[in-house]
Amino acid sequence: MPDERLGTGRPPRIVLLRGPRNRNSLAVLHRALRRAADRGEIPGGLEVVLVDAPPPDLDDGDLVGFSFTTVDLDDVAARLATLRALPRRPLLIAGGAHPSADPEGCLALGFDAVFVGEAEATLPAFVARWAADPGRRGPDTAGIFTPDAPFDLDAEPHADADSPEFPFLEISRGCPHACAFCAVPALFGRRMRFRSPEVAAAGVAHAVARGHRRIRCLTTDAFSYGGGPPEKVAAALDRLGAMCVAAGASYLMLGSFPSEVRPERVTTALLEVVSRHGANPTVVVGVQSGSDAVLGTMRRGHTVEDAARAVTRIHDAGLSPHVDLLFGFPGETAADRLATLEFSDWVLSLPRGRLHLHVYLPLPGTPAWPAPPEALEPAVVARLRALVATGRADGYWDHHVVQGRRILAQAKAGLIRRGA
Repeated sequence: MPDERLGTGRPPRIVLLRGPRNRNSLAVLHRALRRAADRGEIPGGLEVVLVDAPPPDLDDGDLVGFSFTTVDLDDVAARLATLRALPRRPLLIAGGAHPSADPEGCLALGFDAVFVGEAEATLPAFVARWAADPGRRGPDTAGIFTPDAPFDLDAEPHADADSPEFPFLEISRGCPHACAFCAVPALFGRRMRFRSPEVAAAGVAHAVARGHRRIRCLTTDAFSYGGGPPEKVAAALDRLGAMCVAAGASYLMLGSFPSEVRPERVTTALLEVVSRHGANPTVVVGVQSGSDAVLGTMRRGHTVEDAARAVTRIHDAGLSPHVDLLFGFPGETAADRLATLEFSDWVLSLPRGRLHLHVYLPLPGTPAWPAPPEALEPAVVARLRALVATGRADGYWDHHVVQGRRILAQAKAGLIRRGA
C-alpha cells in the first residue's frame, strides 16, 4: 500500500490538469501510469485523476502535473502561482511541448520537476520515487528528467480494455525533416518509429468495444508510414487500414488531421489506399508557401512544383486537397507572400480545393526561434479575411498574430529562457 498523505490519513494523489490542447497527451500518460501500476512498478493504490481545474483540497501529499504548449504559458504561469501560494503546496511537475523546449525556464517559473520529451518511462519512475518518499520532497523528485532511450511505440497498443480515455491512434513518432518552424524533431527525434498494423488494430478493437468507432490516426506524415519508398509505404498503409477497419473502425482518418501528408510523398497508389480504407473526404497536405525561396529557408525539402503536383493528384483522386499555408515566416518578403496568395487562388480554382491558413508562431525548440514573424501588410490581412469568407478557407491565422507577439514579450520578460 502507498504511504499515507502527510497529516491527512489519505493516500497520495496524482492530479493531471486538462487544458484545451493536452487531452491526447494526458490520455497517453494516464495509461502509462496505469500500466506501470499493473506491472508493480508504482504503488497500485495511487489515485490518478484528470481534472479541468485543481481540486480545492490540494495539499503537500499531492502531485500536480501540467502538460502544455507555449501558447498556454500565460494561463499556466497564473495557475502555477496560485498553487505555489498554498500553505501546504503540492509537488508541481511539467511536461509537453513547451517544457521540453525550455526546461530551465519552467524550473525558474516555479515547477519542481520538468520532463523533457517522451515521459512514458520517466514519469512512472518518478512517481515511484515520489510515492516512496515520506516527505514527498526528496532530491530525486526535483530537476530535469530526460528519457535514456526513445519509447518503443510498437511495444503495446494505444488503448486497452481498461482505458478510460482513448487518444488518437498514434502510428508513428519522430520526423526525419528539420523544418525551421517545427519542434517535433526536438521533441521526438528525427528517426521515425512506427506502430505496426497488428498492434494498432489491437488498440482499435479495445476502443471499438467501448463505443469509439471514429479513429483518427496520428503521425507527422501518413505517407511515410512504415518507412521506405512509396510502394513499400502503400503496402504498409494498406495493411494498417484493412486491419483497423476489420477491428471495427467505421470512420478511419488517414492523411487528414492529425495525420497530414508531405507534398513530395503524394502518389496515386497512396491516395488509392486512403480512398479504400479512409472515410475522410479530405487529404491535408503541408505546402506552407508558394515561394521556393521561402520553402528553402523553412528547410521544407520540397518545391512549389512538388506541391502543385500533389494538390492535383489529390483532387484527381476524387478527394479534397486541404492545403496548409504559412504566412510571415522570418525572411519572407512581400513578393513571397504574393506568390503564396497566387497559389491560394489556384487551389480555390479547383472545385474541391480548400485552404488551412497559418501565421508563423515563434516557438522555443524550433530552429527558427527566436526570430520574429514578418509583419503582414494590411492588404494581405484583408485578403486572408476574404479567403476565409469564401467558406473554403479556415485556420486560426489571426490568433497567431496576437500569440506571436505575446510569446516574444514573454521571452523578453524572462518567462522563456531557452535561446531568448
